[in-house]
Amino acid sequence: MTLTAYVFLTTLFFGIELAYLRLASRLGIFDKPNERSSHTGEPVRGGGILFWFAALCAFVYSGLAYPFFFAGLTLVTLLSFLDDLYTLPNRYRLLGQFLGVWLMLWQTGIWPAEGWVYIPVLVVGVGILNAYNFMDGINGITALYSLITVGTLWYLQGEQGNQSLYGFTMIGLLVFTWFNARRKALCFAGDVGSISMALLILFLLYTAIIARQNYLLILLLGVYGVDSVLTILHRLWLGQNIFQAHRLHLFQLLVHRLRWPHLRVSALYAGVQVLINALVIWALTEPVAIQIAVAAAILGLLASLYIGVKRRLMR
Repeated sequence: MTLTAYVFLTTLFFGIELAYLRLASRLGIFDKPNERSSHTGEPVRGGGILFWFAALCAFVYSGLAYPFFFAGLTLVTLLSFLDDLYTLPNRYRLLGQFLGVWLMLWQTGIWPAEGWVYIPVLVVGVGILNAYNFMDGINGITALYSLITVGTLWYLQGEQGNQSLYGFTMIGLLVFTWFNARRKALCFAGDVGSISMALLILFLLYTAIIARQNYLLILLLGVYGVDSVLTILHRLWLGQNIFQAHRLHLFQLLVHRLRWPHLRVSALYAGVQVLINALVIWALTEPVAIQIAVAAAILGLLASLYIGVKRRLMR
């Protein structure tokens, strides 16, 4: 695309976000603090709906290149937006997410060789969607982390894949970052934003894994993954309901116990993921034994940091 096209898209996305903010303010769609929230005030909820519009523009621009994936994205976006408004029962949200991930897999045309593997693949996919949603709790974290992840995947794919989806998604993220990554956010992504971005990233990540035949790329979600999984295990050990709102994620404790500014914590998470991504990119050309050692070292270090810092914060 030309520079003029990028400028036009940026202007268009700013207009869409401003229009949504005005509409949401009139309708009272605000992100009211609860047991999970780490913010004060009531910014507009659901500003991440811009990600779906970015995907829509990419879908049209590419000549309707990936209809099954876009159908799945539209389904989870709609259900997540309704959940932002009314709090849907878990069974409806999960059913929609399973269908969305299934349509994404159908779009790639790559399925597990054994039929029984379908179920764990779908479960892992839905788990990633919800983990990404759980991590959306402070100003800038979804915006900055997603920019790093999508940007890295775009770099790895080079001229392969659907360039418009990468480019349009990055522009949408940059525009959303302007509204969200500030001391007092004008809007939060909401479930509609974090879930739709998670499915977008899952699609891009899965296609990259297929193209390179290398599962080391899963570590591009390493920081979020370790925080999410270990927090779930911690809550199960405490006997808590993991579906209820809470403030036990490490990033939440850094905000509430150490009183760190939101943007500092968000930048820390994104910065650590940048270092991991650089190491993953280097390891992709190394022998399998080295890749396994790198993966073990990254996961071990992340887990050790999580456990050590969290113990100190919860004394």
